[in-house]
Amino acid sequence: MRRGRLALVLSATAYVVVLGWSALVLPDRVPSHFDATGRTDDWTSRTTMVAFWAVMGLLVLVAMPALTRLAAAGDGTWVNMPQRSKDYWFEPERRAEFRVRFGDDLDGFAALTGVLMTALLALTTWVATTARDGAPWWAFAGLTGAYVVATAVWTVRLLRRYRPPATA
Repeated sequence: MRRGRLALVLSATAYVVVLGWSALVLPDRVPSHFDATGRTDDWTSRTTMVAFWAVMGLLVLVAMPALTRLAAAGDGTWVNMPQRSKDYWFEPERRAEFRVRFGDDLDGFAALTGVLMTALLALTTWVATTARDGAPWWAFAGLTGAYVVATAVWTVRLLRRYRPPATA
């Protein structure tokens, strides 16, 4: 199994476990929004919260990889990359390798996003089940900051990985 797909499977598994745990332990009234300091400033029902996170999981962990494969299967119209890279990778002799690489790389990104969602869901569940008035101020900032840094690293890696050779 390729690395991106393995990461996606592990991330999705963790997400399903945390979503199941949340569905079992969340109280009837659940925090649904936090302000910049981490304090809860909006509430919703357990059913709405679990349904929201279930739909988000399906969109990110199932639909995103499926759409990636669909976009890469065509002529490149739906793939956003520098034109020189697109011209190189969508040559008939390289398309099959591109589809495998691109699918795996986007599976990795879906997995990264799944890790963020799992952490946010776990944090929200922790706040709800401990009757706190919010999360530590640094929790959401730290998770979001780590995700932004990881996304930037992933993007730079992708730009290098799909750069055509100088001789092309």
